[in-house]
Amino acid sequence: MTATIVRPLHGRIQVRGLRGPRGDEPSNRQMFKTATGAAIRPTWVPAPEGAPGWEGHWEIARPHLTDVAEEIAIRDGQVEIEMHYSTAEQCDQRCRSAEGDECTCSCEGKYHGNSHHASWIEVGDTTLVRNSGSKVVTRTLSREQAEKDRSERFREMIRQIGGRPT
Repeated sequence: MTATIVRPLHGRIQVRGLRGPRGDEPSNRQMFKTATGAAIRPTWVPAPEGAPGWEGHWEIARPHLTDVAEEIAIRDGQVEIEMHYSTAEQCDQRCRSAEGDECTCSCEGKYHGNSHHASWIEVGDTTLVRNSGSKVVTRTLSREQAEKDRSERFREMIRQIGGRPT
């Protein structure tokens, strides 16, 4: 089973279907802390009583999406990310020059800042449009892409502080 991360238009991110640790792997809570530099307070939300097929999910703050998605993809081979976008919110210069990865406008992250999420692979026929004015796009982040993205971000951080990447 592949874990799914759900980034709604508003509120905390949900991490669903995350497998338990194997062997010497850290707990999922510790994995989140390692991925984000310990600056995270994940919350376990138990499933409602009688809900079939699942025990609950983790909730994390929105700024941790990329770090957690990459960590899960590297550990498990891939992760699906369900991103919710507003069909009414038009993309403009604020989105295109933004820093970070928080984009909910109609461009679906394609033009946001440095277009970080544009490298994630969109999954076939999983794009839905809801009457509420939101669009749901599901993407898959593979281990290989996560490692590449993490490495590129690390090199860019070194370049910005004036060092030389290795």
